[in-house]
Amino acid sequence: MDDYDNFQKSNIEEKILNELKNNCRLNLDEIGKKCGCSRYKVGRFIKKLEENKTILGYSAIVNPNKTNEKHFILLIKRTTLPLDEEILKKLPLFSGSDLVPNIRINLDDTFYVHGEFDWVVTFTADDISFAKDFCNKILKYYNKFIERLELLETIGPIRKNGFRIKQSEKITKIL
Repeated sequence: MDDYDNFQKSNIEEKILNELKNNCRLNLDEIGKKCGCSRYKVGRFIKKLEENKTILGYSAIVNPNKTNEKHFILLIKRTTLPLDEEILKKLPLFSGSDLVPNIRINLDDTFYVHGEFDWVVTFTADDISFAKDFCNKILKYYNKFIERLELLETIGPIRKNGFRIKQSEKITKIL
């Protein structure tokens, strides 16, 4: 395969991935039309992307304004103490209960970051009391590895997974 064929292949893969990011419920025909290829080619590319773990899965994007859950961001600053084997086995974190047992939160994302803090954890909970309980349990289970925690409650989303969220009156007044 020459460079041009490789470029075309990677360009089609990129287009397919972008279409899936925008709406993973599109059928193969719709994706093919938007990417300029057949549904069979789209299917082959998607299968390959799933097999090589470029595509990890598919999920629904829930409008946070339509649920009663509150969204939180937890910033974690680590100590210089190296993580032990037990903690390393839990990475990447798959759910909140992998992090601490018996919690009432829904873990969204975890990121290892460069900057003042080392970890960013985003999650939803019914209210601030459950979020604070989660933070206290993090400190209880991992206190020797944590220098500092900072809990932020989001006032309201502006974009979620690339989708613009209609602003509530509360946010519009602040902005």
